[in-house]
Amino acid sequence: MLPDSFKQVTIWWGPGMLLVLVFGYGFLRLAHYWIEKNMEVKRHQMESAFGIARQYVEQFLNTERQQADALSRLAASIEQRDSRDSFEHQEMLIALKAMHRELESFPCRRPAEQTCGAAP
Repeated sequence: MLPDSFKQVTIWWGPGMLLVLVFGYGFLRLAHYWIEKNMEVKRHQMESAFGIARQYVEQFLNTERQQADALSRLAASIEQRDSRDSFEHQEMLIALKAMHRELESFPCRRPAEQTCGAAP
């Protein structure tokens, strides 16, 4: 049914083309695996960088909260004394207390703590 030249071409080139297809598929799978691994490494690097940034921000907010606590305690101790402070000094104390309340309202990132302002 088939001409002899087509049979000869199939006999000569068939196994070679089959090998090319098999190796081509193998190299394609290998390239896909290599790209996937590279993307995973890049994702881990980005997560690490974001983790460092998140830790820095949490430390900064914790420091600000501690400073606000200290200023609030100082303001409370000054208010308890019978002193003749000026009106401006009283305004500063009110502003410090307001800043302290505002910093306590920040949400926490740590799952163990319910609120940032909670006493340990």
